[in-house]
Amino acid sequence: MSYTIIPYKQLSSHQHEIFFNFLREASKETSQPAHENMWHDDWQSQVHTLPYLLTHTTRFTVNGTYNIVFDGDIVVACSGVYASSFCPNLAIAGTRTWISKDYRNKSVARNTLANEKEWAVENKFKAVGICFNDYNKNLINIWKRYRLGEKRTPRKPYHLFYNGLNELDFPVTIQYTKQWIIYEKLYEDFNFDWDSIKWKS
Repeated sequence: MSYTIIPYKQLSSHQHEIFFNFLREASKETSQPAHENMWHDDWQSQVHTLPYLLTHTTRFTVNGTYNIVFDGDIVVACSGVYASSFCPNLAIAGTRTWISKDYRNKSVARNTLANEKEWAVENKFKAVGICFNDYNKNLINIWKRYRLGEKRTPRKPYHLFYNGLNELDFPVTIQYTKQWIIYEKLYEDFNFDWDSIKWKS
């Protein structure tokens, strides 16, 4: 399936309206813990919401990019990548990701993350990682190469984790939040003292 990926800052006014409607609908899926970050009717004053981050901060403009995924005229997903504040050589991908229920088993994330890896490569980062909260830490298993009884399409060089998956065995503090991280080295000389941001409970 072919998708169109458009950076948030390049959306037309019509596409912007469609995207914000998508976020409103996402916020209604209360079974998903991240729903509260997608939308608030008073998002202009709610700093935790995605519209606020996109409109009032530079996280995805100066130091990153946020992408909206379209299937025709329908928004099916959104996700961002940005420069880590604690390690200048690391890009954090898969940030504020949301995928429409009807598209969650259609490899949308694989496509968006390939796009975000490309951004990291173009901007000369030495590594790119994805972070997970406690409630979705189990998703890390999706990215591991082998799962019992499953055959997976081989990764291409542009796919995230083509060069291997590195997993920390302890949580770290990112954006003041406890996170679990997996990352791919884009350059073999990438090195970082992860203990320096180890989560302290």
